[in-house]
Amino acid sequence: MENQDQKFIAQALKLAKKTNPSPNPRVGAIIVKDGKIIGKGYHKAAGERHAEIIAIQETGLKAQDLSNATLYVTLEPCSHYGKTPPCTDAIIDSGIKKIVIGCEDQNPKVEGIEKLKQAGRDVTLLKDQECYEINEAFFHWIKTGKPFVMLKLAMTLDGRIATKTGDSKYISNSQSRALSYAWRDNFDAIMVGLKTILIDNPRLTSRTPGVQNPARLIVDSRLRIPLTSQVLESNARRIIATTDRYDKEKKKQLETLGVEILVLKEEKTYYVDLKQLFEGLGKQNIISIMVEGGAELATALLEKKIINKAAFFIAAKILGSGKNAFDGSGVEKMDDALQLKNVSIRKLGEDVLVVGYF
Repeated sequence: MENQDQKFIAQALKLAKKTNPSPNPRVGAIIVKDGKIIGKGYHKAAGERHAEIIAIQETGLKAQDLSNATLYVTLEPCSHYGKTPPCTDAIIDSGIKKIVIGCEDQNPKVEGIEKLKQAGRDVTLLKDQECYEINEAFFHWIKTGKPFVMLKLAMTLDGRIATKTGDSKYISNSQSRALSYAWRDNFDAIMVGLKTILIDNPRLTSRTPGVQNPARLIVDSRLRIPLTSQVLESNARRIIATTDRYDKEKKKQLETLGVEILVLKEEKTYYVDLKQLFEGLGKQNIISIMVEGGAELATALLEKKIINKAAFFIAAKILGSGKNAFDGSGVEKMDDALQLKNVSIRKLGEDVLVVGYF
């Protein structure tokens, strides 16, 4: 039975991964009767129907008895009123007696498991690791009020992110780049520093047809970004974090283009108060951010202990000199080195992907 539960939860997970309903969690649900799937659904966007509701409605509720059916759902069903009614009420009313849940919801408002048990339902909690991981950003935001931040870097074996002339296209192979682009669909915003804009002129767009582009977050302490930068194209939300030393005329020009300007306190280390920035973004319901460059920004975020997760695409190349992945003063003792935890390693052609948490 346990293998069957894992099998159907895995299918529900595939549904959950189809969209990013931020600031809500990603959820998939499947209803099984006599070994066959009779209903399925996933939560598409905040304010829309939840996965469990869609799955129940798809069964044609009035046309069949669901008392012998099993509901498989990746996340503990909600039991409180938000933009939609509680899913637990709909589950109970449907007559479904058995519910298999991938993982608990870490939102303190949710007490779905307890409510279902009180109603006499048979509830199994799998505590599936992947069910937790697809909502790690949501759980972090719920507990801290701040965005979950992942640093992504491509580097050579000797830790370089560009040659001494600044050339960085391409360090990683096409397989690594495809995965990196796909990750953009899972984040609310992609963050870079001004130097990345000036050197690479990136678009920071999704490569998936029909998927909404993530917001672009640029750190630019004096608003020196060229107005012709591709990142300023109006096909996504654009946010620039700056200080009160900004160019006032440039600010007007950027705002005319629809760019949001956040004026923050100034700091010596990176000019913009990064902690103030992330606290403010969390209040705007931006719950996940992927940092794509460059060395100065990555170092500042690590020094401020803002990074929660890191992904390093390491190419089997040696440059001998060039731009380092990090440019801080470093540590003097090995015991003071930043240590990644829960590390996973994956081979992508000749590249190696190392992912871990701080």
